[in-house]
Amino acid sequence: MYTKTLKVLVAAFGLMLTLVGVGGTAATATPLAVRTIYYDASAAQEFRAAVDEGAAAWNKAVPTIQLKATTGSQATVRVYADNGWPRTLPNGFGRGTVYMGREAVDDGFYPPRIAAHELGHILGLPDNRNGRCDYLMSGHSSPTSCKSTTPHATEAAQVARNAGGSLVPAAARTVEYADCFVF
Repeated sequence: MYTKTLKVLVAAFGLMLTLVGVGGTAATATPLAVRTIYYDASAAQEFRAAVDEGAAAWNKAVPTIQLKATTGSQATVRVYADNGWPRTLPNGFGRGTVYMGREAVDDGFYPPRIAAHELGHILGLPDNRNGRCDYLMSGHSSPTSCKSTTPHATEAAQVARNAGGSLVPAAARTVEYADCFVF
């Protein structure tokens, strides 16, 4: 009798948890908030498509961020083309200026990879100069033959944390982020 009553209580408790949304299934999990970052590549000249490709690589790798092209005052990231070396002047997570320098392209580096790398700085990542093609942030230490625009899993995880955490429920997040990344 005791065992049967206990089984009924456990089953009822499990049903109650499922009904109130604590069942732990994917259908009841709270989706993470998506952080949208607007960039303006209208002054990137011949690099505009490369910047869009670099942004798409980050969007695919980190579902909690979305880099979207725009023009005007909505953009928090400005992208320009010039004759120097590629560089980024970040001004907090998701804000700053990117220069797509022609010097690296003239040296043989792949423009979409350059764009994805520079956008990585906008997302709070430093250079690591490890020479590996599978890490975007290895930058010019990787060979010119490297054409990968896919962020390494560790880079994507760090960006997710920089954007507000990968495991924090949407309801527990704040909307504002402090300017804390200055390189």
